[in-house]
Amino acid sequence: MKKLLMILFALLIPSAAAEMAHTPQEVSEGTTFTAWIDVDEDVESVTFYVCTLEEPHTCYKPQKMTRNESLNGRFQFDYQVKSNDFPGYKYELEKQDNSTEKIPASEYGYYEGMEVEKMGDSYYFKVNMKIEEEPDGAGEGLFREYWTYAVVMTLGFIYFALKR
Repeated sequence: MKKLLMILFALLIPSAAAEMAHTPQEVSEGTTFTAWIDVDEDVESVTFYVCTLEEPHTCYKPQKMTRNESLNGRFQFDYQVKSNDFPGYKYELEKQDNSTEKIPASEYGYYEGMEVEKMGDSYYFKVNMKIEEEPDGAGEGLFREYWTYAVVMTLGFIYFALKR
């Protein structure tokens, strides 16, 4: 039973990735976020994919980096957030034995501090978008329009009621 539990636990943890994250945690249009992943010695290259996780789904040209371009096994990628972009990203690791590993591999894997979202047949790390707050008084104009409309309607009802 213990062996079965250990095998199951080993499958849930990505075997080739030691640490990964992105910064900043929340982005807005025009912001550049940096994603990085530290990998084991047997990884020869990492491909970084970014897609928009909400309609309209758009995937951008992947970035590929070899071990020689990395800094001591840390692969780092930058992406600038576009208008109406809700980015998510994933990695594909190519190993020396010609095998590949996708990270995240499933929505059930645990990646500390990161949220996994499914899109189609793939899984992506979600990058949170900052919610833009309305400037002071922005909602006030709409309230004034409804108030004016209500006053005009009330005066109209009074006029027609007194006219009879």
